[in-house]
Amino acid sequence: MKSKNFKTLALNQLRGHWGAVIAALIVPSLAVAALSLLTNLPLQIYSIFTRSSQFYSDSYGAYYHMSSTVPTLLSIPAFLGEIAVFVLSAALLYGVSRYLLKFVRGAQPVIGEIFGGFTSGAEKFGRAVLLQLLISIFTALWSLLFIIPGIIAGYRYSMAFYILADNDNISALDALNASKEMMRGHKWELFKLHLSFIGWILLCIITGGIGFIFLSPYMSTAQANFYEYLRGIRSAGAEYISPQQTF
Repeated sequence: MKSKNFKTLALNQLRGHWGAVIAALIVPSLAVAALSLLTNLPLQIYSIFTRSSQFYSDSYGAYYHMSSTVPTLLSIPAFLGEIAVFVLSAALLYGVSRYLLKFVRGAQPVIGEIFGGFTSGAEKFGRAVLLQLLISIFTALWSLLFIIPGIIAGYRYSMAFYILADNDNISALDALNASKEMMRGHKWELFKLHLSFIGWILLCIITGGIGFIFLSPYMSTAQANFYEYLRGIRSAGAEYISPQQTF
């Protein structure tokens, strides 16, 4: 299938549902951004303060650097906050994946579906976090070789969260390996799909990023359909034709 097929299908599915999908994607983004801002705020305030008054003077006019103890202490909640952001992102990514799969399959998922990583039990929550950790580690290791191997690794594992959300009993490592197998011979197809959005991405950047509110659902829905296409190939052993396709 060509990129335009996934994009056309996505637009057809989004017709009349833009608001719901935008909300399902923007709420997790705002939650992650808010947590990151909150945990880093004390250190940022301190940094702003020290830039304006980096030195103080004693009665003899000597200057001393402000103590490094305070920023060290403030860096602890910032570090813990980064861990919390990572965990929150993993759980929400699992929920968003579930939401998108239900949406492209013709259901009308409620926005609460995006919190599935928290409401589906500790086991699924743990598997989502572990999967995110494995993806980060393997992608980082491949990136040590060069940028391109890191990018290829990212595409290799790009279906992992869909697979995890689509299979209740699969482990994080099995989801990772299943994505690797599913994407064998299809990484270039997904790359071309992403590349086909480059004009819209540039337009969104020019408009100060506002356009991403609409582009994100478009791209996410198209990629969810790409997963459905690969899942169909894998299960049927032939080209997958969705009953929802209208092109």
